Amino acid sequence: MPTPDGKPTRTETNLYSALIGEGLAHMRYHAFAFRAMTEGHPEVAQIFLEVAGAETIHALSHLGVSGEVKSTEENLRSVVEGEAYEFETMYPNMVREAEAEGRADAAASFRMAMERERYHLTLFTKALEELQAKQRGQGAAATAVATAVGPTPPSPATRAPDQPAPAGENVERERWRIAALTRVREMVFGAQDGLLSTVALVTSMMAALNNSTTATIAGLAGALAGALSMATGAFLGSRAEREVEMTEISKEARELRENPAEEMAELIAIYQKEGMSLAEARSLAERIASDKELWLKTLVEKELGLSAEVTSSPPKDALVMGASFVVAAFIPIVPYFFIREKWAVIGVSVAATLLGLFGLGVLKARLAGRSVWRSGLEILGIGIASASVGYVLGDVIPRLIGR
Repeated sequence: MPTPDGKPTRTETNLYSALIGEGLAHMRYHAFAFRAMTEGHPEVAQIFLEVAGAETIHALSHLGVSGEVKSTEENLRSVVEGEAYEFETMYPNMVREAEAEGRADAAASFRMAMERERYHLTLFTKALEELQAKQRGQGAAATAVATAVGPTPPSPATRAPDQPAPAGENVERERWRIAALTRVREMVFGAQDGLLSTVALVTSMMAALNNSTTATIAGLAGALAGALSMATGAFLGSRAEREVEMTEISKEARELRENPAEEMAELIAIYQKEGMSLAEARSLAERIASDKELWLKTLVEKELGLSAEVTSSPPKDALVMGASFVVAAFIPIVPYFFIREKWAVIGVSVAATLLGLFGLGVLKARLAGRSVWRSGLEILGIGIASASVGYVLGDVIPRLIGR
């Protein structure tokens, strides 16, 4: 607000001074980056460009609080007037003065800018006309939609039992359903590793020693050790991942407390990158910022790409990983309880493993919406390669070294 005598306040003057400084810095840094590139210093150019981006965010923040950003129609009217003044008055005067002072280079630069201003004026004038036509059409469409939609849907208190749940409840259920589906990663990983590592172990032991009892004991010991190792790794990995995420979220919360203006500018810039105008981005950011918890959650999701909701569970991840490893490991071991002949038991064990791998590939395909045959055959190929490695380790290599 201006002072009683109509002069701008000191803060308003400072805002415009800061805005001009940030804008000039942005342009200078881009020019400096271009020069650094032409001189063969891309690492220096990158620094200039990174800092220029930060200056842009600062300038957007200053511009927003200065009151210069209004509705889109008002903004267009303002720039049409400004572009017309630059094209019709400002640049022609500058060209004449530059020529009078013998600055042909400056006159050429002013003429080039003047011609572009003519083009800009045409663009903005057309955009203003189209916006006004669009607004007139939206007004008529809103009336038609309101008539067609009918009464407001019933509230949860009056909703009949057979009616579908509100959108909020569906979203909550979907969030936990997706969290459960991500645990399928541990199940598939554990089962695949249990099948492959165990069939390689029992195949190599049977090929080397021709003793099904020894191969069975080795397989059971390997299954137990592998399950413990995989479960422990899943637990520690899941917990470490969540701890890192919580550290980043805490850091973002601290930045929000210490410098809310900069965080607001960053959120506005994010929405602008998503296609919103400055006015739209600022309006949405201000509504979100009215709720500190929502503001933090939005920054975490938009800026860090993380979820502020805790849906992971290290103990459950460990249990799923270990259990799937043990169950899958028993598939190549079971034939060794009933078959004693070397090549017969190896063949049955490998066939059972390949069948299990194909079933695992089918499960992956159905969850991921991929081709069943392609996924099944993909894992089958991995299983065949693993069994082949086990046979080479247990039979071929001992023969080569004479044992």
